[in-house]
Amino acid sequence: MEPSSLILMVLFILIIWGGLVGSSVMLARSTDETTGELGTAPGTDDESLMHRAA
Repeated sequence: MEPSSLILMVLFILIIWGGLVGSSVMLARSTDETTGELGTAPGTDDESLMHRAA
C-alpha cells in the first residue's frame, strides 16, 4: 500500500474508534433523569411513573 492510503486508513480508524469511545464516555457520564425523549418533563420522575403503574 502507498503511504497516503495507510495514513488515510489510520486516520479513519482513529475517527471511528474515537467516536465510539467518546460516545461511550458521554453515555456513562449522563444520568438517566436528564436523557431520553422526555428528559426532565413534569410527571416523568420515578415517583410519578411508579404511581401510574400501580
